[in-house]
This record gives sequence, structure tokens and C-alpha cells, in this order.
Amino acid sequence: MQNQIIGHQQVIEQLQHTVASERIAGAYLFVGPTGVGKETVARYFAQLIFCQQGTHPPTVCGACLACRKVNSSNHPDLQFIRPEGSLLKIGQIRALQKQIIYEPLEASRKVYILTDVERMNAEAENCLLKTLEEPPAATVLILLTSNIRALLPTTRSRCQILQFHAMPTQELAEILVEQFSVAPEQATALAIGADGAIGTALTHLEKGDIRTEEVPEILKETDPLTAFRLAEHFKDNPETLGELVTWYRDLLFLQQGAPIELITHIHSIAELQSIVPRYSRLRIQQAIQTVFDTKSLIDNTNTNATLALEVMCLKLVK
Repeated sequence: MQNQIIGHQQVIEQLQHTVASERIAGAYLFVGPTGVGKETVARYFAQLIFCQQGTHPPTVCGACLACRKVNSSNHPDLQFIRPEGSLLKIGQIRALQKQIIYEPLEASRKVYILTDVERMNAEAENCLLKTLEEPPAATVLILLTSNIRALLPTTRSRCQILQFHAMPTQELAEILVEQFSVAPEQATALAIGADGAIGTALTHLEKGDIRTEEVPEILKETDPLTAFRLAEHFKDNPETLGELVTWYRDLLFLQQGAPIELITHIHSIAELQSIVPRYSRLRIQQAIQTVFDTKSLIDNTNTNATLALEVMCLKLVK
């Protein structure tokens, strides 16, 4: 069966080589933006380990009993551990430690996939460290995170780290058109709104959440009192930070008289042209840098997201 995963080819090849050489590590840390496909690849890795087809190099056949059980989330040697509410709790880690000492029931290994591990508190992470230090030989722990810096250095050092990256939005838009029959305009809006993350784009598509070309309010707003309301919007819709940069970039292109084909939000060009006179080139450049800095701060540190977004919005509406 041909690999059906979109993107991440280098990671897939590395995992296939790992299984082929029988050098599977005890713990992995998959790092990348939310919705980029970390969990999909983690599930694929489990299938790669479990698959009964026995091909060389290893592949996922998708047809054997083990592959079908993984697809139906019914394999006894595969377990997902997700945060309960806002946290991954110490009780969940302790329950894992009680189970992990037992031999696999059907496969050669047991696989535990822990999602959103940046949401562990210190107590839970210290508890998990005991297992990461000496994982049982027949066990694979796969930790997924969108914020590696939220984890202790000792946690990171005990895992093999694999980096996941978002796609260029144009490449993602083309995939949505070719493989999912999305109209080109909608595909572009989805790809931009998902900031290049295939999983996020497909989730929006499944929900029918096709993003419109509505100019963000913050580009038109000048009242500092609205900054706090706008910050709440970005907190509830963090994926729109990446999209916001494309709107400011369009303003910059229009101000510089760039060719029309460089404009991303082509269907909003008339409204953008009416907004351009309010901005100097320096202000647009500063706005883009402010959004980038805020996104990096939220993604890579333990900063208070609400406060960071409020400061960002106050700067943008100034």
C-alpha cells in the first residue's frame, strides 16, 4: 500500500528506516505546529511497527488485521493519552506506568501516544521522566507537542526529536484542489487560514468552515479600547495570526505598486486599496514584525498568551 500521508516525506522515510533496521527508540518527541500532522504520522508509525505484511522495506499494508485495528482505534497495544480538560495530569501518567510494565498482547511492542505534552504540569512531567529514563524494552512512547520549550530539558534529552513543518500555503492549496476537489478560491483561503497546516485545513473543510475574504477588523480599527476585544478573538482563533500577516503583506504590496498577481487576498483588493492610505510603509513593516514576534512568543515560551495578544493589538491599532 502506498503511503497516504500528505507531506513529511523525510520523517516517514526516517521512521521506515528505523523499523527496517530494528533500531526503534524507546521514546520520540514529535514537534511542530498544531494541525500539522504529528498525530497522523504517530499513528502511521504504530502501524509500521504492527503491520503483519512483512515487506522490505517496511510499509503499512492497510489490509492486515493489525493495520485495520489501528485504523479503527481498536488495537490492544496502541493507546492514546490526551489531556483531561486543560491538563495532562499526573494520574494519567501513573496509570500509564502501571500498564507499561506488561508485555504486548498482540504486537512486538506497545505504543503509547501522548498528545499535547506541553500541557503537563511540573508534577506530571517529573513523574513521566522516570519512565523516559528507563522505558521497557517492548514499549515505544511518542510524545506530541507544539511547544518544545515548555518541556524540561531533561524530557527533551531522553527523546529522539523529529521536527514537523507546515507546507507553503500555495502547495497546500494545490493539494486541496487536486485531492479534495476544493474550489481554487476556497482552497487558497483554507490554506492561508490554516497557516500551511494540512490537518487544520482538513478540519475546517470537514466542518464546512470555509474562510471568507473578509478584511480583518484590526486593519481598519484605530480605537485602542477595541484592542482587548480583538485580543480575545485571536486567543480563541490562534491560527488567524499567521493569516493576519498575509493581509499586512498585501497592504505593503499595494502601497509599493506590486503586480496584482502577488496579492493573496485578491477578492478584497478594492477594500485593501481604500485602507492603504492610512498606513506608512514603516507602520506596515512594524505591524508584520509585531505579529511574528507575538506568534513566536506564544508558540515557543510559557508567556501569558492573553497579555501578549493584548499588547500586540494595542500596537497594531495605535
